[in-house]
Amino acid sequence: MTFRTLRRIILALFLAVLCSGTGLFLMMRNPSVQRYGLTRISREIGYDLNAGSMGLSLGIKPGIRVQDIQVSTKQGKVLLSASVLTLTPHLSDLFLSGAGTFFSGSVEARNLRFQLDESGGIKDYALPQVVFQGKYDLNKRLLQIASLKIITPETSLSATGHVQLSPTASPYLDLSVSSPFMTVDTLKSLLPALLLPEWIDRELLSVIKKGDIRMDTVSLKGDLEQIKTLDQLEHAKVLGLNLTLRNLVMQRPDGNTPELRDVFCALSIKDGALSLDGLSGRLLQSAFQNSSVDIPNIYADRMHYLTKTEASLSLSDVNHLKNLSFFPADVQQEIRALQEIDGTADIRASIEYETGQPFPKIITSAISLQSIKVAHPLLRLPLILETAAIDSEPDQPMQFSGRGSWGKSEFQVQGTADSTCEHVSARATTRADVREVIELGLPHAVIGDWIYGPLDAEGLLSNGCAILDSARIDMGKGYLRFKGRQANLGFGRLAPEMHWIGHIHLVQERAQNLIQLIHPGADLLDGSVSVEGVLTLKNSDGTGAFSGLDGHATLVVEKGWIRQNNVILNALALISLENIFKPGTSGVQDGRLYFDRIEGDIEIEKGKILVQNLTLKSPAINVAGAGTIDLNRDHLQLRIGLEPLGMADKLVSSIPVIGNILTGKEKSLIVYSLDVTGSLSNPQIKNVPMKNLGESALGYLERLVYTPERIMKSLKSLKGPARPVFPDYHAEFDRMAPGPCPPSPIISVPR
Repeated sequence: MTFRTLRRIILALFLAVLCSGTGLFLMMRNPSVQRYGLTRISREIGYDLNAGSMGLSLGIKPGIRVQDIQVSTKQGKVLLSASVLTLTPHLSDLFLSGAGTFFSGSVEARNLRFQLDESGGIKDYALPQVVFQGKYDLNKRLLQIASLKIITPETSLSATGHVQLSPTASPYLDLSVSSPFMTVDTLKSLLPALLLPEWIDRELLSVIKKGDIRMDTVSLKGDLEQIKTLDQLEHAKVLGLNLTLRNLVMQRPDGNTPELRDVFCALSIKDGALSLDGLSGRLLQSAFQNSSVDIPNIYADRMHYLTKTEASLSLSDVNHLKNLSFFPADVQQEIRALQEIDGTADIRASIEYETGQPFPKIITSAISLQSIKVAHPLLRLPLILETAAIDSEPDQPMQFSGRGSWGKSEFQVQGTADSTCEHVSARATTRADVREVIELGLPHAVIGDWIYGPLDAEGLLSNGCAILDSARIDMGKGYLRFKGRQANLGFGRLAPEMHWIGHIHLVQERAQNLIQLIHPGADLLDGSVSVEGVLTLKNSDGTGAFSGLDGHATLVVEKGWIRQNNVILNALALISLENIFKPGTSGVQDGRLYFDRIEGDIEIEKGKILVQNLTLKSPAINVAGAGTIDLNRDHLQLRIGLEPLGMADKLVSSIPVIGNILTGKEKSLIVYSLDVTGSLSNPQIKNVPMKNLGESALGYLERLVYTPERIMKSLKSLKGPARPVFPDYHAEFDRMAPGPCPPSPIISVPR
């Protein structure tokens, strides 16, 4: 059998000492009496004592020398043995004590061997030399330890204190142990695991691969049953521990984490609280110093950590932290997704963390970042921080600032956040490379020769609400301005609440540049486009994807052409005008209808576009139209009036559908009325029959129910002066405001 507790070790040791002390005088007269004494003591305590030989050691301090002593069970199992046991009593104490109520002196054991049954199994102990000096009071059953030394070739342990023995209770120990520096392996071989909380063995000693440890003080104050159950909170005061650690190499047993090297620190445990002070070391290319870790209660179900550190970090080391188990799974996943991370960070910080929390709480910080480069799929483009700083003080908002670039776009940011970073307020300015951003957002778009200026913007982020001040992008001879807000950012269970306002001002821009952004490769229309208007975008009200879109604009396209498959040319084919305008004639060439000018007014309400006063003027035909385009339903409904130019007689003789031709007395005007309905991708064109002809075409069309009055006015305007200039959309945009952010939502977390 093996020792189940330290109690049996202590009893066995003192059994051997008492045996030797009892035989001190007996052996001088008769060795058989000594053997009788051994047998009598063995019977009293329930263990067998055996000794090879016993002799008197004479000198300055006379004593008894016992060789090959063994303590064994009645079944013959050896529990404890020593090759030599030397007892040197203080004879004066024996005589002065009168009745012999106490013994004092020293005991030296050589090659002491025993076993302990620990949580990990049975462990053998072999101690080359053990030297004890002290006194045992028989009446009080008190062993006073003036000095106890365990000496090995590698190191030594020293202990003082006392042991209170009791016939009815577990022995009570009050011990203090110290040692010089020794290797970690030596410490593990000497120190019984049951003398330390399981947490220390599991979380600290198990991760130390190499290094030296000095026991400044290891104190035990409690009975053996309490020492055996140090992992229980009610026994927190039993153990006191002060260790100095140097030149440590630390790594988790699974090998999934990089090694911590050159670790130095002082470790202490008192009343269940653990602290690491003067902590320094290296992790790959990073280093830390003047650091500390405090755990107020190592017995708690959820460990609470207070960490202070000064560190110089190489961020490329982050790639080696992707398998750390204390990171949440989603954080590990994002670290694994990093394509590149580099740069340096100088950190002075105080951080609180509790197991189970997703992120630590920053108490104080002074963090400086330099030359940071991050590539991650979510960023789409490389993110570079030239410089950044984060500073915080207790009970004060954290302040941060930085300067860098995202792709080719430059930015500056500064702001504040609370200690948990749940509430962030930031202001940023940017000078963005618009071409790169468009290519990123519209990867299939063809930008062509459109000249974009940079995006100049300034915004604010506060409590989950982003506010963008008036931003501007130069676009050729024009520009785009926009502003707005986006609320409920970061509140996953709430849809983002938005209100954006835009002002577009394009001047004589090629129509192909606009079309290629939306439909790359399309060759439908070209010309010089000028457009100005104001648009607003809010959340959908549930009636359609574009129900939050409102605004109005004015459009002018000059000196361009329309392809054969355009709605207007399809309308010409419907009424057989291709018999009049043959390819090569004025206005129609190579399947294109050339025009001088297209213009119109557009109103948008909840995603429904109202087209007003739409006109086209060309050498071959004039067109006017009006109607609606419902983006929510993908449906259009337009009425178009066509006015072919030329002699009416020629047109009448050339067009077979004579019923659809209207001529007045002047024989100078012919007008067709068409309806265009259906989806945007597949519109259907239908000829509207004419009835009750008047004396002139214009007179008829003005009275015709099927032709809106605005179309007639538009056709007349083509013969008159040009329209007035655009309204003052610039001033209108300046007057508009997206309004303040809504109050931050209060989200109740289910228990």
